[in-house]
Amino acid sequence: MAVTCFDNPSDIWQQKVCINPLSKNLKGTLTPGEKKTDSCSVPPCKTLKTIHRLKVEAKINTPCDSRVARSFSGTIVVEKLITAFDEDGSRRGVHAGDFELVATTLKATGRISGLTNQGSHRLPVFSDCQKCNDRGVMEGRLCGQVVESQDPALKGCQIVATYRIKFDPSITGGSGAIAGVLEGVVICRCQ
Repeated sequence: MAVTCFDNPSDIWQQKVCINPLSKNLKGTLTPGEKKTDSCSVPPCKTLKTIHRLKVEAKINTPCDSRVARSFSGTIVVEKLITAFDEDGSRRGVHAGDFELVATTLKATGRISGLTNQGSHRLPVFSDCQKCNDRGVMEGRLCGQVVESQDPALKGCQIVATYRIKFDPSITGGSGAIAGVLEGVVICRCQ
Protein backbone atom coordinates (compact mmCIF):
# COMPACT_ATOMS: atom_id res chain seq x y z
CA MET A 1 0.00 0.00 0.00
CA ALA A 2 2.26 2.74 -1.25
CA VAL A 3 0.52 6.08 -0.84
CA THR A 4 2.61 9.06 -1.78
CA CYS A 5 1.74 11.81 0.64
CA PHE A 6 1.05 15.27 -0.79
CA ASP A 7 4.14 16.80 0.78
CA ASN A 8 6.46 17.58 -2.11
CA PRO A 9 6.97 21.37 -2.06
CA SER A 10 7.04 21.71 -5.87
CA ASP A 11 3.80 19.68 -6.20
CA ILE A 12 2.10 21.90 -3.65
CA TRP A 13 3.19 24.96 -5.62
CA GLN A 14 2.58 23.70 -9.16
CA GLN A 15 -0.45 21.39 -9.04
CA LYS A 16 -3.95 22.82 -9.24
CA VAL A 17 -5.75 21.46 -6.19
CA CYS A 18 -8.76 22.07 -3.97
CA ILE A 19 -8.17 22.04 -0.20
CA ASN A 20 -11.06 21.04 2.05
CA PRO A 21 -10.72 21.19 5.87
CA LEU A 22 -11.21 17.86 7.67
CA SER A 23 -12.02 17.68 11.39
CA LYS A 24 -13.08 14.50 13.19
CA ASN A 25 -13.65 13.36 16.75
CA LEU A 26 -12.38 9.82 17.39
CA LYS A 27 -13.63 7.13 19.81
CA GLY A 28 -12.65 3.50 19.78
CA THR A 29 -10.42 0.77 21.15
CA LEU A 30 -6.76 -0.21 21.30
CA THR A 31 -6.37 -4.00 21.48
CA PRO A 32 -3.00 -5.56 22.34
CA GLY A 33 -1.56 -8.38 20.25
CA GLU A 34 2.00 -9.64 20.03
CA LYS A 35 5.02 -8.19 21.83
CA LYS A 36 8.74 -8.85 21.94
CA THR A 37 11.85 -7.35 23.48
CA ASP A 38 15.09 -6.57 21.66
CA SER A 39 18.34 -5.59 23.35
CA CYS A 40 21.68 -4.34 22.07
CA SER A 41 25.08 -4.13 23.71
CA VAL A 42 26.38 -1.39 21.37
CA PRO A 43 24.81 1.04 21.93
CA PRO A 44 23.34 -0.36 25.13
CA CYS A 45 19.54 -0.41 25.01
CA LYS A 46 16.39 -2.43 25.52
CA THR A 47 13.44 -1.97 23.15
CA LEU A 48 9.89 -3.25 23.59
CA LYS A 49 8.04 -3.84 20.31
CA THR A 50 4.26 -4.27 20.29
CA ILE A 51 1.50 -4.91 17.79
CA HIS A 52 -1.94 -3.47 18.56
CA ARG A 53 -5.21 -3.26 16.66
CA LEU A 54 -6.59 0.27 16.56
CA LYS A 55 -10.25 0.81 15.67
CA VAL A 56 -11.99 4.19 15.90
CA GLU A 57 -15.18 5.82 14.76
CA ALA A 58 -14.42 9.15 13.09
CA LYS A 59 -17.33 11.55 13.54
CA ILE A 60 -17.95 15.04 12.20
CA ASN A 61 -16.61 17.97 14.21
CA THR A 62 -19.14 20.54 12.96
CA PRO A 63 -17.24 23.82 13.38
CA CYS A 64 -14.33 22.78 11.14
CA ASP A 65 -15.39 19.78 9.00
CA SER A 66 -16.04 20.92 5.42
CA ARG A 67 -18.91 19.64 3.26
CA VAL A 68 -16.47 17.45 1.28
CA ALA A 69 -14.79 16.10 4.43
CA ARG A 70 -18.11 15.00 5.94
CA SER A 71 -18.02 12.06 3.49
CA PHE A 72 -14.96 10.80 5.41
CA SER A 73 -16.91 10.07 8.61
CA GLY A 74 -16.71 6.34 9.26
CA THR A 75 -14.57 3.59 10.76
CA ILE A 76 -10.77 3.72 10.73
CA VAL A 77 -8.96 0.45 11.40
CA VAL A 78 -5.23 -0.20 11.74
CA GLU A 79 -4.90 -3.99 11.96
CA LYS A 80 -1.20 -3.86 12.87
CA LEU A 81 -0.17 -0.73 14.71
CA ILE A 82 3.47 -1.47 15.46
CA THR A 83 5.30 0.48 18.16
CA ALA A 84 8.91 0.39 19.34
CA PHE A 85 9.33 1.74 22.91
CA ASP A 86 12.42 2.76 24.87
CA GLU A 87 12.58 -0.08 27.45
CA ASP A 88 8.84 -0.56 28.11
CA GLY A 89 5.41 0.70 27.08
CA SER A 90 5.40 3.52 29.61
CA ARG A 91 8.32 5.27 27.88
CA ARG A 92 8.68 7.13 24.59
CA GLY A 93 8.09 5.22 21.38
CA VAL A 94 7.66 5.47 17.64
CA HIS A 95 4.65 3.87 15.91
CA ALA A 96 3.34 3.19 12.41
CA GLY A 97 0.62 1.19 10.70
CA ASP A 98 -1.48 0.98 7.56
CA PHE A 99 -5.10 2.12 7.90
CA GLU A 100 -8.36 1.61 6.11
CA LEU A 101 -11.14 4.18 6.45
CA VAL A 102 -14.57 2.86 5.48
CA ALA A 103 -17.36 5.43 5.23
CA THR A 104 -20.86 5.24 3.77
CA THR A 105 -19.87 6.46 0.30
CA LEU A 106 -16.11 5.94 0.12
CA LYS A 107 -13.06 3.97 1.18
CA ALA A 108 -9.57 5.35 1.78
CA THR A 109 -6.29 3.64 2.64
CA GLY A 110 -2.92 4.88 3.79
CA ARG A 111 -0.52 5.05 6.70
CA ILE A 112 -0.35 6.59 10.14
CA SER A 113 2.98 7.23 11.84
CA GLY A 114 4.12 9.20 14.83
CA LEU A 115 5.30 9.21 18.41
CA THR A 116 3.91 7.63 21.56
CA ASN A 117 4.12 8.84 25.18
CA GLN A 118 5.23 12.38 24.46
CA GLY A 119 3.67 15.79 24.65
CA SER A 120 4.23 18.51 22.08
CA HIS A 121 1.68 20.96 23.49
CA ARG A 122 3.76 22.20 26.42
CA LEU A 123 5.49 25.21 27.87
CA PRO A 124 7.13 27.50 26.88
CA VAL A 125 5.19 27.76 23.58
CA PHE A 126 1.73 26.49 24.55
CA SER A 127 -0.24 26.53 27.77
CA ASP A 128 0.84 23.93 30.31
CA CYS A 129 -1.56 21.24 29.05
CA GLN A 130 1.09 18.55 28.40
CA LYS A 131 4.47 17.46 29.71
CA CYS A 132 7.32 16.38 27.42
CA ASN A 133 6.91 12.77 28.59
CA ASP A 134 3.10 12.68 28.65
CA ARG A 135 2.07 9.01 28.97
CA GLY A 136 -0.88 7.58 27.09
CA VAL A 137 -0.66 9.93 24.10
CA MET A 138 -0.14 9.11 20.43
CA GLU A 139 0.54 12.01 18.08
CA GLY A 140 1.36 11.78 14.41
CA ARG A 141 0.40 12.11 10.78
CA LEU A 142 -2.17 10.24 8.75
CA CYS A 143 -1.71 10.21 5.00
CA GLY A 144 -4.03 8.37 2.64
CA GLN A 145 -5.93 8.28 -0.61
CA VAL A 146 -9.51 7.56 -1.65
CA VAL A 147 -9.53 4.21 -3.45
CA GLU A 148 -13.30 3.78 -3.85
CA SER A 149 -16.03 6.40 -4.00
CA GLN A 150 -19.63 6.76 -5.12
CA ASP A 151 -18.68 10.33 -6.04
CA PRO A 152 -16.18 10.11 -8.96
CA ALA A 153 -14.78 13.55 -8.05
CA LEU A 154 -13.43 12.15 -4.75
CA LYS A 155 -11.67 9.07 -6.20
CA GLY A 156 -7.92 9.66 -5.90
CA CYS A 157 -8.27 12.57 -3.48
CA GLN A 158 -5.77 12.51 -0.63
CA ILE A 159 -6.11 12.99 3.10
CA VAL A 160 -3.30 14.59 5.08
CA ALA A 161 -4.00 15.04 8.78
CA THR A 162 -2.52 15.06 12.24
CA TYR A 163 -3.99 13.02 15.05
CA ARG A 164 -3.88 13.15 18.83
CA ILE A 165 -5.10 10.02 20.59
CA LYS A 166 -5.38 9.47 24.36
CA PHE A 167 -5.16 5.89 25.63
CA ASP A 168 -4.71 4.01 28.91
CA PRO A 169 -0.93 3.51 29.18
CA SER A 170 0.84 0.48 30.64
CA ILE A 171 4.30 -1.06 30.63
CA THR A 172 3.06 -3.37 27.85
CA GLY A 173 1.94 -0.52 25.59
CA GLY A 174 -1.64 0.23 26.61
CA SER A 175 -5.12 -1.06 25.83
CA GLY A 176 -8.81 -0.33 26.12
CA ALA A 177 -10.96 2.65 25.23
CA ILE A 178 -9.37 5.53 23.36
CA ALA A 179 -10.45 9.01 22.32
CA GLY A 180 -8.85 11.53 20.04
CA VAL A 181 -9.03 14.12 17.32
CA LEU A 182 -8.07 14.15 13.66
CA GLU A 183 -7.37 17.52 12.03
CA GLY A 184 -6.31 17.91 8.41
CA VAL A 185 -7.33 18.44 4.81
CA VAL A 186 -8.80 16.56 1.89
CA ILE A 187 -6.79 17.42 -1.23
CA CYS A 188 -8.38 16.93 -4.66
CA ARG A 189 -6.71 17.71 -7.96
CA CYS A 190 -8.69 20.04 -10.19
CA GLN A 191 -10.31 18.22 -13.09
